[in-house]
Amino acid sequence: MVKVKFDAKFAALTAGVFIVLVLQAAGLLHGINEWVNSRLPLVDTPLMNFLTGFGGDIFLALFGAFAVITEWRKNGRVSRNTLLFILAVAIGLAAVGALKFIFAEPRPRPYGPGIGGYAFPSGHTFRAAVIAAYGSDRWRKYAPLFWAYAAGIALTRLFLHYHWFGDVLFSLLFAPWLYLLLKSLLGGKFE
Repeated sequence: MVKVKFDAKFAALTAGVFIVLVLQAAGLLHGINEWVNSRLPLVDTPLMNFLTGFGGDIFLALFGAFAVITEWRKNGRVSRNTLLFILAVAIGLAAVGALKFIFAEPRPRPYGPGIGGYAFPSGHTFRAAVIAAYGSDRWRKYAPLFWAYAAGIALTRLFLHYHWFGDVLFSLLFAPWLYLLLKSLLGGKFE
Protein backbone atom coordinates (compact mmCIF):
# COMPACT_ATOMS: atom_id res chain seq x y z
CA MET A 1 0.00 0.00 0.00
CA VAL A 2 1.32 3.46 -0.91
CA LYS A 3 1.28 6.03 1.88
CA VAL A 4 1.06 9.72 1.10
CA LYS A 5 2.31 12.02 3.83
CA PHE A 6 -0.38 14.66 4.35
CA ASP A 7 0.94 17.71 6.09
CA ALA A 8 -0.59 21.18 6.31
CA LYS A 9 1.42 22.51 3.35
CA PHE A 10 0.41 19.61 1.12
CA ALA A 11 -3.22 19.83 2.24
CA ALA A 12 -3.34 23.58 1.50
CA LEU A 13 -1.78 23.07 -1.94
CA THR A 14 -4.22 20.23 -2.69
CA ALA A 15 -7.16 22.45 -1.77
CA GLY A 16 -5.76 25.33 -3.82
CA VAL A 17 -5.17 23.22 -6.93
CA PHE A 18 -8.64 21.69 -6.67
CA ILE A 19 -10.41 25.02 -6.07
CA VAL A 20 -8.70 26.83 -8.95
CA LEU A 21 -9.35 23.87 -11.28
CA VAL A 22 -13.05 23.78 -10.33
CA LEU A 23 -13.40 27.57 -10.67
CA GLN A 24 -11.74 27.43 -14.09
CA ALA A 25 -13.95 24.55 -15.23
CA ALA A 26 -17.07 26.38 -14.05
CA GLY A 27 -16.03 29.61 -15.77
CA LEU A 28 -16.03 31.44 -12.45
CA LEU A 29 -12.53 32.89 -12.91
CA HIS A 30 -13.54 34.86 -15.99
CA GLY A 31 -14.57 38.01 -14.11
CA ILE A 32 -11.48 38.00 -11.88
CA ASN A 33 -9.23 37.32 -14.87
CA GLU A 34 -10.76 40.18 -16.87
CA TRP A 35 -10.54 42.55 -13.91
CA VAL A 36 -6.85 41.80 -13.21
CA ASN A 37 -5.96 41.94 -16.90
CA SER A 38 -7.71 45.31 -17.35
CA ARG A 39 -5.81 46.78 -14.38
CA LEU A 40 -2.34 45.75 -15.54
CA PRO A 41 -0.52 47.79 -18.16
CA LEU A 42 0.85 46.00 -21.19
CA VAL A 43 4.64 45.97 -20.74
CA ASP A 44 5.84 44.41 -23.99
CA THR A 45 9.46 45.53 -23.85
CA PRO A 46 12.68 43.72 -24.79
CA LEU A 47 13.58 43.51 -21.08
CA MET A 48 10.22 41.95 -20.14
CA ASN A 49 10.52 39.43 -22.99
CA PHE A 50 14.08 38.62 -21.90
CA LEU A 51 13.00 38.09 -18.28
CA THR A 52 10.05 35.87 -19.19
CA GLY A 53 12.53 33.62 -21.03
CA PHE A 54 13.77 32.47 -17.62
CA GLY A 55 10.53 30.49 -17.43
CA GLY A 56 11.16 28.74 -20.74
CA ASP A 57 12.44 25.31 -21.72
CA ILE A 58 16.07 26.38 -22.20
CA PHE A 59 16.41 27.79 -18.70
CA LEU A 60 14.66 24.74 -17.23
CA ALA A 61 17.05 22.41 -19.07
CA LEU A 62 20.08 24.43 -17.92
CA PHE A 63 18.86 24.42 -14.32
CA GLY A 64 18.22 20.65 -14.45
CA ALA A 65 21.70 20.04 -15.89
CA PHE A 66 23.22 22.24 -13.16
CA ALA A 67 21.37 20.28 -10.44
CA VAL A 68 22.48 16.91 -11.84
CA ILE A 69 26.09 17.94 -12.46
CA THR A 70 26.60 19.55 -9.04
CA GLU A 71 25.24 16.48 -7.27
CA TRP A 72 27.26 14.11 -9.42
CA ARG A 73 30.47 16.05 -8.74
CA LYS A 74 29.79 16.24 -5.00
CA ASN A 75 28.37 12.76 -4.30
CA GLY A 76 29.17 10.64 -7.35
CA ARG A 77 25.45 10.09 -7.85
CA VAL A 78 22.18 11.93 -8.36
CA SER A 79 19.81 12.13 -5.39
CA ARG A 80 16.30 10.74 -5.36
CA ASN A 81 14.91 14.28 -5.00
CA THR A 82 16.67 15.44 -8.15
CA LEU A 83 15.26 12.45 -10.01
CA LEU A 84 11.83 13.33 -8.55
CA PHE A 85 12.31 16.91 -9.81
CA ILE A 86 12.99 15.58 -13.31
CA LEU A 87 9.94 13.31 -13.05
CA ALA A 88 7.80 16.23 -11.80
CA VAL A 89 8.94 18.29 -14.79
CA ALA A 90 8.01 15.53 -17.24
CA ILE A 91 4.64 14.72 -15.66
CA GLY A 92 3.85 18.38 -15.01
CA LEU A 93 4.58 19.58 -18.53
CA ALA A 94 2.46 16.74 -19.92
CA ALA A 95 -0.37 17.70 -17.55
CA VAL A 96 -0.05 21.39 -18.46
CA GLY A 97 -0.25 20.48 -22.15
CA ALA A 98 -3.28 18.27 -21.58
CA LEU A 99 -5.06 20.93 -19.52
CA LYS A 100 -4.37 23.55 -22.21
CA PHE A 101 -6.03 21.24 -24.74
CA ILE A 102 -8.96 20.33 -22.46
CA PHE A 103 -9.81 23.89 -21.40
CA ALA A 104 -8.80 25.60 -24.68
CA GLU A 105 -8.79 28.96 -22.87
CA PRO A 106 -7.86 31.79 -25.26
CA ARG A 107 -5.00 34.05 -24.25
CA PRO A 108 -5.66 37.70 -23.35
CA ARG A 109 -3.62 38.60 -26.45
CA PRO A 110 -1.89 36.51 -29.13
CA TYR A 111 1.43 34.99 -28.14
CA GLY A 112 3.86 36.17 -30.79
CA PRO A 113 3.50 36.18 -34.56
CA GLY A 114 2.19 32.87 -35.85
CA ILE A 115 2.35 31.22 -32.41
CA GLY A 116 -0.98 30.18 -30.99
CA GLY A 117 -1.56 28.09 -27.95
CA TYR A 118 -3.94 28.29 -25.08
CA ALA A 119 -3.69 30.14 -21.81
CA PHE A 120 -4.72 27.78 -18.98
CA PRO A 121 -2.45 26.86 -17.25
CA SER A 122 0.77 28.85 -17.67
CA GLY A 123 3.67 26.65 -18.77
CA HIS A 124 6.29 29.32 -18.02
CA THR A 125 4.92 29.74 -14.50
CA PHE A 126 4.81 25.96 -14.01
CA ARG A 127 8.47 25.65 -15.03
CA ALA A 128 9.50 28.44 -12.67
CA ALA A 129 7.41 27.09 -9.79
CA VAL A 130 8.72 23.53 -10.14
CA ILE A 131 12.27 24.94 -10.09
CA ALA A 132 11.31 26.93 -6.98
CA ALA A 133 9.76 23.90 -5.26
CA TYR A 134 12.84 21.74 -5.86
CA GLY A 135 15.38 24.52 -5.36
CA SER A 136 13.88 25.69 -2.08
CA ASP A 137 13.85 22.07 -0.89
CA ARG A 138 17.46 21.45 -1.87
CA TRP A 139 18.93 24.85 -0.92
CA ARG A 140 16.59 25.88 1.92
CA LYS A 141 18.36 29.13 2.81
CA TYR A 142 17.66 30.39 -0.71
CA ALA A 143 13.95 29.48 -0.65
CA PRO A 144 12.76 33.11 -0.66
CA LEU A 145 14.88 33.80 -3.77
CA PHE A 146 13.51 30.74 -5.57
CA TRP A 147 9.92 31.77 -4.84
CA ALA A 148 10.61 35.40 -5.77
CA TYR A 149 11.89 34.07 -9.11
CA ALA A 150 8.69 32.02 -9.64
CA ALA A 151 6.46 34.96 -8.71
CA GLY A 152 8.52 37.18 -11.01
CA ILE A 153 8.00 34.85 -13.96
CA ALA A 154 4.25 34.76 -13.19
CA LEU A 155 4.22 38.56 -13.20
CA THR A 156 6.02 38.73 -16.57
CA ARG A 157 3.31 36.54 -18.05
CA LEU A 158 0.63 38.86 -16.65
CA PHE A 159 2.36 42.11 -17.72
CA LEU A 160 2.88 40.72 -21.22
CA HIS A 161 -0.86 39.83 -21.24
CA TYR A 162 -0.03 36.31 -22.42
CA HIS A 163 -1.87 34.80 -19.42
CA TRP A 164 -4.79 35.39 -17.14
CA PHE A 165 -4.46 35.57 -13.36
CA GLY A 166 -6.03 32.10 -12.95
CA ASP A 167 -3.47 30.59 -15.34
CA VAL A 168 -0.49 31.66 -13.26
CA LEU A 169 -2.20 31.04 -9.91
CA PHE A 170 -2.94 27.44 -10.88
CA SER A 171 0.65 26.84 -12.00
CA LEU A 172 2.11 28.43 -8.84
CA LEU A 173 0.07 25.93 -6.81
CA PHE A 174 0.25 22.90 -9.11
CA ALA A 175 4.06 22.70 -9.45
CA PRO A 176 4.91 22.47 -5.73
CA TRP A 177 1.88 20.23 -5.15
CA LEU A 178 3.10 17.78 -7.80
CA TYR A 179 6.68 17.84 -6.51
CA LEU A 180 5.52 17.19 -2.93
CA LEU A 181 3.13 14.46 -4.08
CA LEU A 182 5.90 12.63 -5.93
CA LYS A 183 8.32 13.15 -3.05
CA SER A 184 5.79 11.68 -0.63
CA LEU A 185 4.83 8.75 -2.89
CA LEU A 186 8.37 7.87 -3.90
CA GLY A 187 10.22 8.61 -0.67
CA GLY A 188 12.46 11.52 -1.48
CA LYS A 189 14.26 13.63 1.09
CA PHE A 190 17.26 15.87 1.42
CA GLU A 191 19.65 15.22 4.28
